[in-house]
Amino acid sequence: MNSSLQPISYKDPSGYIIKKEGGYYRYVSHEYEHEYDHLMHSGLYKTLTDQYLLIPHKEIEDKQAGSNCYKVLFPQQIELITYPFEWVFSQWQEMALVFLRINQIALQHGMILKDATPYNFVFVEGKCILLDSLSFRFFKDGDPWFAYRQFCEEILGPLALMRYNDPYLARLQQASLTGIPLAFVSKQLPFKTWFNTVCLLHIHLHAKFQSRKENTKQAHAGFSKQKLNILFDLLRNTITKWDRPLNSNSIWDHYYENDIEDENYLAYKINCISQWLLNIHPNKTIDLGANTGKFSFIAAQYSNQVIAVESDLNCVEEIRKEIKHKKINNIITILTDLTEPSPALGWDNAEKPALLQRLNGDTVMALALVHHLCLSKNIPLDFIAKTIAGLTTRYAIVEFIPKEDPKVKLLLQHREDIFTNYTEANFVKYFETHFRLVDSYSPAASARKLFLWEKK
Repeated sequence: MNSSLQPISYKDPSGYIIKKEGGYYRYVSHEYEHEYDHLMHSGLYKTLTDQYLLIPHKEIEDKQAGSNCYKVLFPQQIELITYPFEWVFSQWQEMALVFLRINQIALQHGMILKDATPYNFVFVEGKCILLDSLSFRFFKDGDPWFAYRQFCEEILGPLALMRYNDPYLARLQQASLTGIPLAFVSKQLPFKTWFNTVCLLHIHLHAKFQSRKENTKQAHAGFSKQKLNILFDLLRNTITKWDRPLNSNSIWDHYYENDIEDENYLAYKINCISQWLLNIHPNKTIDLGANTGKFSFIAAQYSNQVIAVESDLNCVEEIRKEIKHKKINNIITILTDLTEPSPALGWDNAEKPALLQRLNGDTVMALALVHHLCLSKNIPLDFIAKTIAGLTTRYAIVEFIPKEDPKVKLLLQHREDIFTNYTEANFVKYFETHFRLVDSYSPAASARKLFLWEKK
């Protein structure tokens, strides 16, 4: 049986993850025996899994497990893990609130989360949940909150930067997987945050204590469960009040209401794509350049899962707002620029796999996208065809918008047209390298054209 130890689990002696036939398995070490038993028998595990705050698992037999293995767990399998630098503000906010909620529930059962890394959380079925069942430790009155500094540097600090400075600052996580130094965070926050109790105590003053090396006493100061709950309540109440970030304007807001070329073409487009999706019935559809999610939501009606990939964070926020409002549980959002997708990061560049390694489906949609990649980002057509082919196992639905289109003319009006290779003939030629043309559609109302491709 093929198996491999995953680099994501090398830091924690409590257990490790192995990938083998059937999926990912979590092995619990004997060092964690007492904590694991308490988690399972105290009612904590049931409470958290019933509220879908912790990923559920089954205990299985594995005769090949080593002598240091106490239990083997087969958790609910997650098809796609996204990372914090691919989240928008509302996801960070939800993650922080879930983290605090889990801690408060755990305290009722004599435990607490032993770390505060956002990488232990993932979005599944429209909710943020904790991935790591081995993240709990015992807590009794008088113990310190050992994860306090990590919480401030890896969750609270980045969240405050997004709220008060710029929501794109979440991408700083790519440069520092273990958090952002509080001294840096403090300098970037506006003066008014000094009058916010949470920012003052846990970012600004905390940063000063760190710089003076006076934080040792604070880090080891003990808490009663009551005082720690009061602290968690203060943090939760403040974070809940942090609504949409101050920098929240987008050129793509109300795109389909105000900027679409022709309402008739949009109706034709919706009808055509809906029929194609009905016929091919995808398992997993990737919507590249999802904008505000109009076609992601259409795809969700015909697909088991939809992954909406978009570079504009306000568009992603709109998608998530609609997901919450309509209680849709089969759409996952990813904030990324396709010309700069998340690279492989961490130890040996294997701890956090690159986005294009994690992203795959049996159908890819690229609607009103190719011309932006070619004419705004100078990405050659053959590069685009190859990348799309690498993301799908079966089909691709791609829209080609020619230069005579009014929106393309607007795109090129202030730059030299050096894009002699950007023609429909070349588009078809490069895609035929990887695909077989199944169908195409070009309504009389527009020069735009839709193509349905099947991978060779």
